[in-house]
Amino acid sequence: MQPQGGTIWGNINLCVEIALNIYYIWGENGEGIVIPKEHAEANFSDKTVAAGKESEGNLYYKKGDTMDMPLYEILQKRAAMARKMEITTANQMDTIRKSGQEMVSDFFQTMEPPKQEAAQVKAVREGIYMVYGKEAQIAIHEQIAEYFLSPYACEFGKNQDGYFYYSLQAGAVPLNELKEIFPECRQMLVSEESLYATICQYYPTYREGYNGIVGKDEQIPKIKAPLNLFLQEQLNQEPDNEGKKDVIEQEREEKYEEEDYGEQVDYGFER
Repeated sequence: MQPQGGTIWGNINLCVEIALNIYYIWGENGEGIVIPKEHAEANFSDKTVAAGKESEGNLYYKKGDTMDMPLYEILQKRAAMARKMEITTANQMDTIRKSGQEMVSDFFQTMEPPKQEAAQVKAVREGIYMVYGKEAQIAIHEQIAEYFLSPYACEFGKNQDGYFYYSLQAGAVPLNELKEIFPECRQMLVSEESLYATICQYYPTYREGYNGIVGKDEQIPKIKAPLNLFLQEQLNQEPDNEGKKDVIEQEREEKYEEEDYGEQVDYGFER
């Protein structure tokens, strides 16, 4: 859970999630990386865990002091995942060249859906599911992640039983990348503007990194729009969203009309 209120560095001026359950905090009297102790013990070396200053269940790593220790391990894992994805992509390209046909669709159809007890699972497409339990989540199969997601996008999901699980908010990150690949993922979005605004607000480091490696036309714009209202599930969660829902639905209809009919031309006669 994202740290709230006071920290050992005073009140929080700004808090950014730089990876799953890993936060960069700017406080009144210092800044650095903060990691819940339980998460650190499960994902970092004993040496890095021991270097953190513990307070209220969190480990603090101050900039200019111990921050480089968890940061190095984060970058190390990111580099390893990037190498793995590069090898996987090269093997896929080699398979396609040898077979003379693209086998991706058949490959995805062999993926088993996520196994979540006491949860309803709804398929978006093979390898991508909505999981409705205590909290709604987006589940993306490891093989889809390896082929189509950046290493940074994978870091915001919890890897379990062959799937990356994302909260609805964190799902903005992988959906930003998958919407250009799978039509089903684009169809999930009720507001692309809200998707971009959510990324700008909560994942600015991801936006900066993503925009640095894609073309200008593919970059995530900095815009203002309702936050966390890019999925129908988010609109359904709160009664207060009804007014915003109407606005978003109107935007979708207008966008559809523009895409369907193109520019409206005055032909010089009345209808």
